[in-house]
Parts: sequence; structure tokens; C-alpha cells
Amino acid sequence: MLKKYYMPSAVTLLRLLAAPLFLYLFFDNQYVLSLIILILAGFTDLLDGYLARKMNATSNMGAYLDVTVDFILIMTCFMAFVIKGWYDPLILLIIVAMFILFVATSGLKKPVYDPVGKYLGAFLMGMIFLSIIFYWDSLWNVLSVLIALFSIISVGSRLFFFLKRVRRIFVT
Repeated sequence: MLKKYYMPSAVTLLRLLAAPLFLYLFFDNQYVLSLIILILAGFTDLLDGYLARKMNATSNMGAYLDVTVDFILIMTCFMAFVIKGWYDPLILLIIVAMFILFVATSGLKKPVYDPVGKYLGAFLMGMIFLSIIFYWDSLWNVLSVLIALFSIISVGSRLFFFLKRVRRIFVT
């Protein structure tokens, strides 16, 4: 019965392979190929969710694996940007803090998905694409401010939904 969970998880793990490949291509200044790798990684993100739903193989463990692999890929991209001097290293702190907050407020049984934080990963991926496509310092500065604002709003939203869930547990 556990075999049905293997395929979506295997597709998720394929996305993990994108991180070192991205790094290699990015530091070799092959930005177009770096973007293609990210597009393929995005496709695997859609595919693993589709397969999990289609095969009735969704699980909390799969959800955590998906988020963790996304985090690793996003951190890899932003570490590369920081090394190249495109972003301030504090951007890494924001991303790590948001992931830790996700894990801390989710517990081990079921992740807490808040309406704002749900789109934080998509926003970060958008930042990655824009950062590579448009090589502008001023754009990177604007995106840095936007991620800080987005993160602050997401923290508020996540804590609201976490407290709502905790209250529901203690009331019932």
C-alpha cells in the first residue's frame, strides 16, 4: 500500500537535483540554462502534487517533503545571488526564518497553511526569475523590500491561523 506514495515523492526528489545543477550553471554564467532548470523544477512541483492527488497518495509527510525541497532549492538560488553580490546576506536570514516559522507552527501532523504564506514560495520563485532575467541593482533592492514586507505580513497571517487552530484544539 505504501508503494503508491513512492511516485509523487520520487518526482519531488527530482526537484532536489535541480539545486546543484542550478548552482553549476549559474556560476558558469549560463543564466538561460539556469532558468530552464528552474522551469523544469517548477514542472516537477506541479507534477508531484497532481500525481499525489490522482493516485490518492497525499500525505503530511509528502507535504513536508515538498516544502523542504522547495526551501532547499530557493535557498540554493539565493545563496548563489548573495555570493555574486546581487542580494544582501540578510535575505537568507529572512528565508530561513520563514521556513523555521512554518515548521514551528505546523507541528508534525498537519502543516498550517495560511493564505499569505501559501504564496510566499511562489513569490520567492518569482523573485528568482526576475533577478536572473533583469540584471538591475535597483530591481533587486525593490524585491528585497517586497520580500521583507511580504514576510512580515505572512508572519502575522501564519500566527493568526496557528492560534486559531490551537484555540480550536483546546475548545473542543
